[in-house]
Amino acid sequence: MKKALIGINPYDIDRKGSTWNATKEAYYKAIWAAGGCPVTLSHTKNKDNITSLVSSLDGLLMVGGPDIPSNKYKSKNSHLLDPDVMSEEREGFDRAVFLETMKQNKKILAICAGAQHVNVIYGGSLIEDIPTLVKNHIDHGVFNGEASLHPVKIADQKSLLFKNIQKEIISVKSSHHQSMNILGKGVVVTATSSDNVVEAIELKGKNNFIGVQWHPEIMPRSKEMSNLFYWLSH
Repeated sequence: MKKALIGINPYDIDRKGSTWNATKEAYYKAIWAAGGCPVTLSHTKNKDNITSLVSSLDGLLMVGGPDIPSNKYKSKNSHLLDPDVMSEEREGFDRAVFLETMKQNKKILAICAGAQHVNVIYGGSLIEDIPTLVKNHIDHGVFNGEASLHPVKIADQKSLLFKNIQKEIISVKSSHHQSMNILGKGVVVTATSSDNVVEAIELKGKNNFIGVQWHPEIMPRSKEMSNLFYWLSH
């Protein structure tokens, strides 16, 4: 039986004078375990190539990564961004491949910076640094470091998220310093943490998109997290 082909937008890393496409192994493993077939995509600005690329896929996994460039959402606190900011090449490709996948009505699971990026694409903004800007914040982990384990409440029981997880309160692992702030057009919050940080989003009137702020790929023993990758791959 043919497995669903799931595209993964790659990190781009400059090393020794060359740019490398990179994908964290945990993402591959999560899709394989769910019955899908993961493939790393390659940056291109050609619209026809992107259309053709997406037509070959069954779904898209938008992975985490560096901070979204502050000029993409008119940030008022750009000094709070991490020095590691997403390249213009990756931002442009991720935006284009996401919009084309939505146009072709194929499933998308967006994780951490991926979910943040979707909110920005639809005109929303970000909280540039949770420790600085969110009062009484909980531990959301260390950006690019050790993850924290904390509870999340799924507020919308009619959401795709709840239908796949079937629990109101779940434990998640996260490692981020930014989060969604003003919501983009059509972006709906489906889960929050106890400090009211947005933990999951969906798109109004769409049944092919789930965005989560946490990292389900690093919780392979969690049935709830595995269900997200199963949804993407079937």
